[in-house]
Amino acid sequence: MKHNTYTRPLLCITAGLCVSGYSEAADNRDETRKDTLIVNVRPSHKQAPNTTTLKTDDASKIGSDRLEDVADYLPGVQIGRNQAGIGSSVYLRGYSLDGAMTLDGLLDVQGFYLRDPATLDSIEVSKGRDSVLFGAGSPGGSVNYLTKKPSFKQQRSISLSAGSPQQFHTLLDINQPLSNPDWAGRLVIAGQQAETGRANVGDDRFTLMPSLLWQTEQQSLLLEMEYGWQNREYDFDTVFYQGAPVYNVSYVDPRSFADRRVTRFGTTYTRDLGKGWEASLQASQVDAKRDERWIGFAYLPDTGSRLPGYYRDAQYEQSQQGLRAELSHQYALGTTRHHTRFGISQQSVEIDLQRQYRTGLFQLDIFQPSFDFALPDASKLTKREATTLREERAWYWRHQADIGDKLGLTAGIRRSHYDADYTSPTLSFKEVTSADTSVSLGATWQLNPQWQAFASCNESFAPNLGMDKNDHFFDPLQGVQHEIGVRSKRGSLSTYQIDQENVTTRDPTEPGAQILTGKTRSQGIEANLKLPLTPKLDLQAGYQYNDSRITENNDGNTGNRLHNAPRHSGSLMLDYAPDARTHLTLGAVHVGKRAGNDANSFDAPAYTRLDAGAEWKLDKRTTLKASVRNLLDEDYVAASEGADFIVQGRKRAVTLGVEFGF
Repeated sequence: MKHNTYTRPLLCITAGLCVSGYSEAADNRDETRKDTLIVNVRPSHKQAPNTTTLKTDDASKIGSDRLEDVADYLPGVQIGRNQAGIGSSVYLRGYSLDGAMTLDGLLDVQGFYLRDPATLDSIEVSKGRDSVLFGAGSPGGSVNYLTKKPSFKQQRSISLSAGSPQQFHTLLDINQPLSNPDWAGRLVIAGQQAETGRANVGDDRFTLMPSLLWQTEQQSLLLEMEYGWQNREYDFDTVFYQGAPVYNVSYVDPRSFADRRVTRFGTTYTRDLGKGWEASLQASQVDAKRDERWIGFAYLPDTGSRLPGYYRDAQYEQSQQGLRAELSHQYALGTTRHHTRFGISQQSVEIDLQRQYRTGLFQLDIFQPSFDFALPDASKLTKREATTLREERAWYWRHQADIGDKLGLTAGIRRSHYDADYTSPTLSFKEVTSADTSVSLGATWQLNPQWQAFASCNESFAPNLGMDKNDHFFDPLQGVQHEIGVRSKRGSLSTYQIDQENVTTRDPTEPGAQILTGKTRSQGIEANLKLPLTPKLDLQAGYQYNDSRITENNDGNTGNRLHNAPRHSGSLMLDYAPDARTHLTLGAVHVGKRAGNDANSFDAPAYTRLDAGAEWKLDKRTTLKASVRNLLDEDYVAASEGADFIVQGRKRAVTLGVEFGF
């Protein structure tokens, strides 16, 4: 089996592309009614971190059916690899997020699960991770999915679409105020039957998401349930061989399968306590089961053109809990406005895994793999079972002060405790126990009505599993990001530097042991622009220059570039609305060449991808939609984590659809 050995903390998504969203509500019953639930009220606009909100309706205009399809339009964001495509992930300012996104502020399903954008209202992408609020993670940023929630405006729609490679997608979205004026409900049902364009790898999904909202002037209660099913075979990616990526070859045996089921329950309660005080409680429970068979290859050998085969049957049971309780106070002292938040949080992930596997029972030709071999019987397989538990508990305090009309200051602190345990039938041990204090500071200054200057310093941590040669638990990975810039409604320009230490590297005094002397650094400049060229034509553009390197290392990689981090990347999007009924979109993404691994033994080539979309509003309730992803059908490397961890970008995908409001 191929294992990802990179243990860097989750690092950021940078905000570059601001996509304007639109929505249509049919039959608004009460324009004066409070529209929707307010959870974790944000302070005023005077916050140092940049946050871009991507509306999923706009992402669909260029054929997006997962985060990766739109995220690379943001400067500094590259497509990632999470469990060979069975989960979403991105690279942010040179570091992998490793799939650790949040859902409405709490940890999302870990290790797998592709969220259908049709079930989301929007995606928040933040520069500079606010570790005070979100805990263990990167110094660079965070990604937070926001689910569709009930509101007191009636809105009902059904969408149907089909495309090539074979894809059929349906969405039913009903939002309805109930007969009791304090209640509203929403039902979202999404289904998809699709091929990915890679042989023997499908992308079938089903999501059922009902929710209820009770809201009065003083308090609100949100109840959510989600059931998800997905069938996407483990994609073994491709390889870099004889100086080039091997394109359009699948190493997935047609006898592979996947059956993944997720059930999530969530609740959020908020209460106005009066005189600027508010209390909130948010909780979630996630249970998942997976039954999978992986048949592909294990690794790329040093010589020869045949790949050692890999076979695995595995069953997973996963349980996650998330909790956040918070007390906040907003008040004014003279001309200064204050917002203080104090809270406690807890999150845990427990995974029971049973697997049978074996490497080398068969071989696959690199260019023409054949799957005519017999599957191994159970007597030839190695059997393993284990339970892992990860838990973080924390308290945090955050304060924001708006001083007059120009100056905004923020400060926060978080104390976290992290534990990781491993249990099997033959042994049980603690993988790590650690604690960390993280601090965040920020300032903004309103230069004029259009432009604002901002600066921030955010510390973060991520646990390091394991011990040194003296049986001492490793200290956590430590990161700090400094950023300074200016921004307006038309764009932003900033420069940043991320320093990371306590990276595990080889212990030169003890063979097989590791020490925490490794360091990395990522620094760069980011710019984005949103500009109306004419009354009917808008331009959005983003660019990043990045220099990400290993600054200290005992493995011979000091001074090397971090893998999958291009020096230059950028995007361009044109939105043209010739009339009120027609909307045309053309987008382009360019990613420069990147180091293919941390040894810098090869480079993933640069690429440019074009996307296009169109919408035609036939009448008040009916809209036709069309999109083309990878318009020129280019072969390109979307991500690279080593010579046998090459992710080929998606082939051209054409989609036609219709949306009806009723």
